[in-house]
Amino acid sequence: MKYLVIPKANIDLKIYQKAGADAFIFGLQNYSVNYPEISLEKIVELSKKYSIFVSLNKNIRNEELKDLENILETLSNTSICGILFYDLSILSIVQRKKLHLPLVWHQTHMVTNYQTCNYYLDQGVEYGITSNEITLEEILEMKKNTKMKLIPQILGYPIMSHSRRKLVENYFKDIEEKPEKEIYRLTEKTEESFLIRESHAGTSILFGKPINGTKVLYELLDHGFEYAILDMTFLEDSTGLEMLELYQEIRNTFSKDTPIEREKKIRKSISLIGDFTNFFYKKTIYKVKKG
Repeated sequence: MKYLVIPKANIDLKIYQKAGADAFIFGLQNYSVNYPEISLEKIVELSKKYSIFVSLNKNIRNEELKDLENILETLSNTSICGILFYDLSILSIVQRKKLHLPLVWHQTHMVTNYQTCNYYLDQGVEYGITSNEITLEEILEMKKNTKMKLIPQILGYPIMSHSRRKLVENYFKDIEEKPEKEIYRLTEKTEESFLIRESHAGTSILFGKPINGTKVLYELLDHGFEYAILDMTFLEDSTGLEMLELYQEIRNTFSKDTPIEREKKIRKSISLIGDFTNFFYKKTIYKVKKG
């Protein structure tokens, strides 16, 4: 299995590579949500040295379609490993122009079942980034019943919601103040904390704890997953690298590790980032409120 890293802008990709990263995700400038954004020229340059996936995961406007066609044609002439898409215009353009681009279905909360995966697979989509709201059991069921290459996130802060509205900007306008930073942590009147980030594409809300998928990693390795996502964006630099090095060690030794050795590595990861496992072992239950 390969580690697909969402890097921090201040760290050299070679440092991530040395620690165990196999590939990287970058967002294309002005066409991405919740990924480090770089220019098309920089993506083309990096693709000559590294294995690069490109995120084009925002809603596309009609006036952007022509530029989008040109972008996809340019990327089809590189060695890009995959295009992450949300808007179906990207799938349509790739099909219509018969572009040779590996596509990654990335509709955040929608990649939840193998039947829809198989539909997109029939449309020529090679990969799917699984929803962060489903269990490990459900992910393994999907893996068993589709040939689409599934990519779970096993490290980093999970995205909860995104709005095209500038919620932070509007809030500060209402109280007649100016926002002073890019990231806010919401803690008041809640049992948990949340990260709120605003960009050109709108406002994103992330859960305030990073996913620790160390225990899950052993299952993914055992079932032959192709990639797993490690998001370094909000982790401390040293913590992210230590987790990547630990995951590299696990990948190298997982078939030989005894239960005791596995437990030691899981405990080490907990000491670094906590024990939050998101929904991997917790089913989502919907209840109708009485009255």
